[in-house]
Amino acid sequence: MVEEPSKEVRVQERMDPFSMEALTRAWRAVRANGGGPGVDGVDIARFEARLEEELTTLSRELRAGTYQPRPALRIFIPKPHGGLRPMAIWALRDRVAQRAVYEALLPFFEPMFLDCSHGFRPGRSVETAVEAVKKARDAGRRWVLDADIQDCFERIDPRRLMERVRARVRDRRLVRLVERWVFAGLLQADGRIRAAGAAQGGVLSPLLANIYLHSFDQTIIKHGFYLVRYADDFVIMCRSQNEALRAQQVAEQALHALGLKLHPHKTRIVSFDQGFKFLGYFFVRDEIYCLT
Repeated sequence: MVEEPSKEVRVQERMDPFSMEALTRAWRAVRANGGGPGVDGVDIARFEARLEEELTTLSRELRAGTYQPRPALRIFIPKPHGGLRPMAIWALRDRVAQRAVYEALLPFFEPMFLDCSHGFRPGRSVETAVEAVKKARDAGRRWVLDADIQDCFERIDPRRLMERVRARVRDRRLVRLVERWVFAGLLQADGRIRAAGAAQGGVLSPLLANIYLHSFDQTIIKHGFYLVRYADDFVIMCRSQNEALRAQQVAEQALHALGLKLHPHKTRIVSFDQGFKFLGYFFVRDEIYCLT
């Protein structure tokens, strides 16, 4: 069942995310995050040199419904512990627009998210996730399904994702914009173009992933398991090895329903006596070590 938007959300609907004030706040956030230029080659210095003109044009296009995103660049960056992570690099104007829409969308979805979700949410962090793991451990949940969703951001189904956005957001302007970004071109190194979806690198991608995985959270919690999820990484804390095996079965089924699956080489059942890594920390016995 889809939760009805709250009164606060309906009030938020009437606010204008396309005003110069909103876009200026969005620009400041984008500038603080840094990053290189997109397909148009416009970097932060060049954008800022024409800031008023850029934001005025962007505001006009967003209000009129004529805004169209440029294709995003798909690049690969090294992961800290080996391998490559695909990233989408949007043009700066698109990042500013996404940031403004993100601020408008957040009140629609934040009230429905569950406590088990810690990634990219106000007031939540890696540290809150670590504390949740510690709390479960101290309560006797000393077996863990240590899991990773394989290529999660790349495999999120754009159509299923948009169904979830439409079910919650009544402002059609916002829905149309999210749809344009989700189905925008993602330019790959070989020149081929695919739908961007929720590809990592976009301002909206963490929120879109949380929206998509909300039903996964609901399923795991409904079965009585203790879940700690941070984006596509999660652990399920259990009281026995058999409980962890059952949790893995439920997790596989819940992900299958979303067109996703567990990573075969990054998913295992382990005890605190053996130890495991999660979000840059190593948990072993009753100790926690920061790995960075």
